[in-house]
Amino acid sequence: MAATVAATNIMSSLKLRANETDTDQVSLFKPETLTTPELEEKLRQLKDPGEPPIEFRIHSNLTVISKIVDDFDCFLTRNGGHCWIFSTRGLCTVAQDELIFIFNENINSANDIITDLLIHIHQIYIDATKGSFVRHLGLSLLSNSSTLLGSSTAMGFLYVSDPTSQYNLFPEAPYVFGILIHRLELPTAQCFPMRLLLRLGYEYQSYPWPLFSVCDRNSMFSDTQHTIMSLLCDFRSFTYVLPIIRSLTISVGIQGSVSIRIPRNRHDDILKALEQSSPHALSFGIMNVNREIHSKHLVTMQNSADQQYETHLLSSLTPNAEHIRIGGNFLVINASLRSRDSPSSSPLDTQNSGSFSLQNNLNAKVNAIEDGIMLQIDGDALKILKQCLKERKDYAILAKARSIFVEEQNDSRNENVMKRSSSEQLVEFLWIDDDNDINRGVRSPIDHFPMDGIRNSRIHYAGQRSSLFRLRWTDLFFIECLLNSNESFDPTRLADSLAKAFTQALTPFIDMLVEAKYRKLGLRVTIDRENASYIAGSNGEQLPPFFLSQLDDHMIPIVMKASDNVSRSAPSLVLELIFYLLD
Repeated sequence: MAATVAATNIMSSLKLRANETDTDQVSLFKPETLTTPELEEKLRQLKDPGEPPIEFRIHSNLTVISKIVDDFDCFLTRNGGHCWIFSTRGLCTVAQDELIFIFNENINSANDIITDLLIHIHQIYIDATKGSFVRHLGLSLLSNSSTLLGSSTAMGFLYVSDPTSQYNLFPEAPYVFGILIHRLELPTAQCFPMRLLLRLGYEYQSYPWPLFSVCDRNSMFSDTQHTIMSLLCDFRSFTYVLPIIRSLTISVGIQGSVSIRIPRNRHDDILKALEQSSPHALSFGIMNVNREIHSKHLVTMQNSADQQYETHLLSSLTPNAEHIRIGGNFLVINASLRSRDSPSSSPLDTQNSGSFSLQNNLNAKVNAIEDGIMLQIDGDALKILKQCLKERKDYAILAKARSIFVEEQNDSRNENVMKRSSSEQLVEFLWIDDDNDINRGVRSPIDHFPMDGIRNSRIHYAGQRSSLFRLRWTDLFFIECLLNSNESFDPTRLADSLAKAFTQALTPFIDMLVEAKYRKLGLRVTIDRENASYIAGSNGEQLPPFFLSQLDDHMIPIVMKASDNVSRSAPSLVLELIFYLLD
């Protein structure tokens, strides 16, 4: 079976990497297996709403908070079940997003779940200290065991970001949710994780996907030979996969029109997809679901009888009448049609979007395929489209539409049928404003200033050691950074100098910071010719005057020198550095 072969290939490469891991570090944490009375007492505390959450201590800078609850809104609790939540505290100190794992209540494997999960989290911590992180759509797989959470079919976790989902046990943003994946799902999770996530959403009536895991569930996909993805991805050696574009959306209108919206700041990703494409085809997929645009989404299911992939529709439990467009997972453009004898395109000048190419070419065809859209055009049209994408210009083509609109039936399983749209549909590629869907929910420790949409860099210090305590610089936020291209000023070099000065100034007073419970600190610096200043704070307020006076001697010379090196015409530069106080 292709899926089994692919999963074996992935695990073989993983074991090679695992053998290179520092065994001394990995062996630092070995959780003890609880005796039956101890486990029963833990489970009683976990389930008792009057008891506080249990804290599992992996080491001094990494703990896991756990509780079994029935008030977290999801498919499990809506059907009378409970959620077993595990939430980390301390991964942020090694520039790794905090992790949240939510399981169905599975008391029979409770000991295995606790032990295996704590070991897995510790391994992620060790990997992060070496510069390997798990992010949105990333994977963490088991390495030194044949089972995970007591299951021989569980292979690891697929991670998704959902800052809109909040609960009192969750850590401070940023965090990601770990979704348990089946052994046979590993090739799909590796090559096109969005397909698996939406399929799980359909299975558990959770739009767009569940944030919980069901232990010992059946695989959603068991074969990769009968899908169009076998042409777009290498499921065996993974030498190529479907390019995915952050914040790109693929939408199907109620009558069958198709629009592909591309943020302008993702032009480099489009260029990479163009470079990887063949002369006769082009394809790319999405990286997230835009719930502000779509309340429904195409999803594909594998037929158990013949292993074929079928198109279905996943709907939000609370659909918005204004959001009537249906989301697609990927787009395949195939130049399989013969070119017409006469030219089929005419460039039209439009305001705001520059050059706009419209092709009235009903030789083209568009239809839904699995959980995506296929556009069949001729070679000439593909050349024009690729050129428009390369030059960041809008493009549209009229095409014959086949089965492209999916319609729900009124039953409990949201079954659906394919409905033919009108015979002629517009397929448009539109460049839209820059996306800022990053760092949602992240707040400054100085004054809770929202970092939504502000780009940042994670700082990695491999092998840094100290004595009892240390300050670790983990993040650099570019709140305002629009320096001219001819500026010789380097904001990252400035940030490095600021970080060194900050740690040198406060390290002698670590015990006072600990006593004041200043575990996460921020340093915000403003640089321009007219104003050079800094502020430092923690827990939503500025640091007391004593600490600021210690910082002045170290910070002011650097800030003033940086201000002198910026040209008068340069806009203001505002940076914020984040530090964590470690045991």
